[in-house]
Amino acid sequence: MRTRSVLAAGVALALLVAPATGAVAKTAAKPKPKPKVYCNLLVDPANDGTSSIMPAVHSADLDILSADIATGPKTMVAVLRLGGTNFNASSDPWSFLGYSWKFGAESSLGQVYNFSASVDYGNPVNSGATVDGVGVHADFVVDHAKNTFTWTIKRSDVPSLGRPKNVFHSFYADSYFESASADSTAATPASDIYPDKALSCVHAS
Repeated sequence: MRTRSVLAAGVALALLVAPATGAVAKTAAKPKPKPKVYCNLLVDPANDGTSSIMPAVHSADLDILSADIATGPKTMVAVLRLGGTNFNASSDPWSFLGYSWKFGAESSLGQVYNFSASVDYGNPVNSGATVDGVGVHADFVVDHAKNTFTWTIKRSDVPSLGRPKNVFHSFYADSYFESASADSTAATPASDIYPDKALSCVHAS
């Protein structure tokens, strides 16, 4: 009788433990969703960098491909990707007459961020950045291997970047030949956004 009682108790315990074990396994099998990585917030077709006033002026240097904004604890970084960045007489003589580029976005807190660059007569590329039309210092780099322009500003230089729940949207980019449009694009759909400090394919410190 004692052996039978022990066996019965063991079976009952197994029945109690089995459902619980199954529930744990089921919970563990469900992976947590990965954080979204924001990349190519703005994309434009290739090979359309052509002057609106002089169709003969067709250049990879005027061809906008994509762009991104990223923010980190200390900086905000803007990257504009082009078809080319060879501004010399042998590869692109039209650039001597003046090329310029703009990239920007709005923020949910009401600010407008603009990043610009220009080149002419064989001079180095000039750059600038503004927030609501007010100039802000931006470190600027031209990467000829990747054909990118990169602007980096310090969060501490822009008071609005210190406010919480900031979301960037309405991205746009333009290129110009002698101040006339060459390539122009805006984010599609307009609902494309970048939340402040979200993961990005662009590094911001």
